[in-house]
Amino acid sequence: MGNILKKNWFVLLVALIFAGISIFYIYDTNKGKLKGKSVNGEDVIYEINGEDTTASAFYDELYKTDGPNAVTTLFQRAVADAGIETTNEIKDTAAAQAKQVIANFQNSYGSGYQSYLDAALAETGYTDLEEYLITMQKIDRVSADYAKANFDDLRIRQISYILVKFEDSANITETPTEDEAARMKAVDDALASGTFADAAIAHSEDDSTAPSGGVLGVIDKNASSLDSAFLEAALALKEGETSDWVRSESFGYFRIMCTAATIETLEANNQETDPYLSLVESYDTTLSSNAIWAKAQELGMDFKDNADLEKTIKDALGIIDESAEEPEATAAPETTAEPEATSAPEETAEPEGDEASEEGGE
Repeated sequence: MGNILKKNWFVLLVALIFAGISIFYIYDTNKGKLKGKSVNGEDVIYEINGEDTTASAFYDELYKTDGPNAVTTLFQRAVADAGIETTNEIKDTAAAQAKQVIANFQNSYGSGYQSYLDAALAETGYTDLEEYLITMQKIDRVSADYAKANFDDLRIRQISYILVKFEDSANITETPTEDEAARMKAVDDALASGTFADAAIAHSEDDSTAPSGGVLGVIDKNASSLDSAFLEAALALKEGETSDWVRSESFGYFRIMCTAATIETLEANNQETDPYLSLVESYDTTLSSNAIWAKAQELGMDFKDNADLEKTIKDALGIIDESAEEPEATAAPETTAEPEATSAPEETAEPEGDEASEEGGE
């Protein structure tokens, strides 16, 4: 697949994007509306008080207002198309998804749904729904491949759990109540005499996961939709380990089991599905920017003299330019450095607290 995106071809692509970023969108939305008039060989987009505005002038102005978003959309699409083949399965999935999206809009807006759908689609930078859904599948695939390649850094885990809810969620206590303690003991006894899955089916008070043996799924350190106490405990587990009781201020008490913490076990546990795709679709939606950027480099991305374009795309994707930060770290003369000033930051270097928000462990 890498042969698709040769360096010279990519330079040509980005140069074309930079020069005529909005042609794709403007042509599609305005075809049939433009006059047949031209000036010096250029199409006239509109005329006000006898003054013509040509296509190139219009595109230049549009780039100033919406260019960064448009160029990034085209960049992501180009990388996804080059890195992932458009299979019949992808097309069929997109067609099915499109039907469901249309049905949802029809249910919400009735016969006038199309204008709402077009407006929502326009915000994505696309004019064709299935085309957009195909690209999203490809970006998810690129993100899934990136997750696998960064397995250890992301601290990927497959997790199951058992929940014992608070007796009174409006008046929770610092320690388990007599009723909570009794239910927790029933779980402990079940774990001592049987499997985690059986104990979850019999005793977990989370109706969404209990029937499946407490299976939550595949998570990583960016799964911020999970309860913070739950996430911290889950990521600390080694493969096959079960946690002690973990207290969540939002839900109650959890026993958590890590059923996979290595690539080999994770893939063996999920032979019918793709665990990395499940991760990026359900619990980590933050990977796409870094994944697309990494894939572009893998495919031979080379901006050459287009430094402004590279910066525009990196800023839009949130890619940190580490090389640009280096001079700042060494800018101060060594003779003026204060020893105490350089030692203090080490005490605040722990980044653990921002890994998750308390939005739900269920």
